[in-house]
Amino acid sequence: MKSIDNGIAIFRDISVHLTGFTSMELTGTGMLETYYHVMVNKNNLGVVEDFLAAAAKILAENSKDPAKLRSAILNNLMPDGLYSGLAQNIITMWYLGSWVNEIISPQSYVQGMIWSVANAHPPGAKQPGFASWNVAPPQL
Repeated sequence: MKSIDNGIAIFRDISVHLTGFTSMELTGTGMLETYYHVMVNKNNLGVVEDFLAAAAKILAENSKDPAKLRSAILNNLMPDGLYSGLAQNIITMWYLGSWVNEIISPQSYVQGMIWSVANAHPPGAKQPGFASWNVAPPQL
């Protein structure tokens, strides 16, 4: 791998496209470095390097055309047989805070992006605030 900083930047950038959240939203969870290190430590390093190299190439070659970018990610990173399912596991990690059904940390549970999508909060970990019961739930 060229450098860990470059790896984290590629991981962040491809995570944006895999999850649909902005770089600011993902970085704002405070989990970027933790999740990057989980991905590196729970997989074969060669697979991770190949995945990040392919992701960097796709991002560089298709950044000006969103349709081409989505297609390239779908066809080159998402198939189950490629990179040991790394793309799917990255999505699950950001949404659920787990890696292959193993919760990464108490903080990863709290910061799971699923709570944002569901307009909810993680029970027992991050309460909605005083008098929140007085506000109607958002319309779906």
